[in-house]
Amino acid sequence: MATVAGKVFTITGGASGMGAATARLLAERGARAIAVADVSSKGFPDLKHSIAKINPSTELQFTELNVTNPAAVNQWVEDVVAKFGDIHGSANIAGIPQALGVRQAPAILEESNEAWNRVMDVNLNGVFYCTKAEVKAMKDLAPGKRSVVNVASIAARQHIGDVYAYNVSKVACSHFSASVAKDTKPFGIRVNAVLPGATTTPMLKKFITHTKTEEEFEKAWKDWGLDLISAEDVARSIVWLLSEDSHPVYGAEINVGTGLP
Repeated sequence: MATVAGKVFTITGGASGMGAATARLLAERGARAIAVADVSSKGFPDLKHSIAKINPSTELQFTELNVTNPAAVNQWVEDVVAKFGDIHGSANIAGIPQALGVRQAPAILEESNEAWNRVMDVNLNGVFYCTKAEVKAMKDLAPGKRSVVNVASIAARQHIGDVYAYNVSKVACSHFSASVAKDTKPFGIRVNAVLPGATTTPMLKKFITHTKTEEEFEKAWKDWGLDLISAEDVARSIVWLLSEDSHPVYGAEINVGTGLP
């Protein structure tokens, strides 16, 4: 079992889906404190309730946070350190999708500048701002084994003539994570990326919007070569990378729920 007991973790995009599943698993495995941030506070009460049932001794902090605001990100990380005294691991999961199959070919002509910038701002800039703030805090804390996990997507491995902003943002997130890993390893900070396949979270239905039944929806993903996996499947990989059990692993880009395309 991944060793996270007694430690402090931060999660962006933590109110639902993979983020909430990661928070619950960290609590189940004995995390001392979890700081959950999300652009919407809607899911906070349910997550707080579920974690209290799993492990009432895990301390929680909930923050409404837009990861595209670097000043707000810096303040959030500083607040976590001030409240809990440490950050042992961070999972940067916040992201936004694009709908597949709704553009006429050539799809590039329907990729608006506004959509491109919006997706890049969350999926890439947000990861950059969070990773930078977390690494700064970790470097300034007492020496120890620390970890950052950035969630990209299997889209980073694929060449799809559609959803350009999403695909490119996830390629960049994955490459960024592997590059930062070489930079931060001498400071005891490991950085890795997780590349989930089609994961049954609230966001998944925003990728494929044209199906009418669950059977059609699942078939659409199978036609892309992807079986549906759960948020808990992804959370197990994230928590392993956050834990000391994965201490030799850095700069990895780990597929979850699918092989190489």
